[in-house]
Amino acid sequence: MSGCINKKDRTSDLETIKNRGYLIVGVKTDSPPFGYYKNNELQGIDVQLSQYIADSIFGFESPQNIQFVPVNAQNRIEKLNSKEVDILVATLSVNEKRKLVVDFSVPYFVASQKLMVAKNSKIAGLNYFNKNGKLVVVMGTTGEKIVRLVVPNAYIIGAKTYYDAIKYLKNGSADAIFGDDCILSGLNNGKYKIINRAYSREFYAVAVRKSEQSCDLLNEINSIIAYVLDEKKLILVKKLLTF
Repeated sequence: MSGCINKKDRTSDLETIKNRGYLIVGVKTDSPPFGYYKNNELQGIDVQLSQYIADSIFGFESPQNIQFVPVNAQNRIEKLNSKEVDILVATLSVNEKRKLVVDFSVPYFVASQKLMVAKNSKIAGLNYFNKNGKLVVVMGTTGEKIVRLVVPNAYIIGAKTYYDAIKYLKNGSADAIFGDDCILSGLNNGKYKIINRAYSREFYAVAVRKSEQSCDLLNEINSIIAYVLDEKKLILVKKLLTF
């Protein structure tokens, strides 16, 4: 379980948030069912978890206790460390490289990296792309790193968002998307299929700045996530995280 001790030599991030009166959260808007717009309203699992965190900090009777800032895979950590947002709840997978620049909460969701192709496609796995076809990945994601490692000779199309990625598949510019299976499922309109081979196991977690001032906030978030998962408060579709 992630956690740390605040030395109390400066105002903690949690105190700063409480004094301000609202929590600022970086969320993605291209990643159904985690963060996306429907009828001009931001919703999804990450949005819901963010609201639980804000409600716990300020009390469930406190109105307007949260502000959302859209982020993407390329800029989310930068927005956190530049203090544009207090925390990230943005389908952010825990890995060793990211641990060097941010601190992670306990995980709240598990995903896998998979391929999504057209329903009539004969593609069976990533190896196809070493010599054939075009593969689209969202830049800055774990999926990009896996593709470059597993199929270094692949023709890769870099997309900024998952919505951009699905456009390449839709118009025939790419033969497959490689990414988080839960997000691919959220984008699938029935015209595609997700190949049932996982290339990784990704643990989504909330990120805070790597600082002693973030310790109280991180410990608070860990307690909230433990409660939310135990009480099954989130709509975690098919994969409620269990250990």
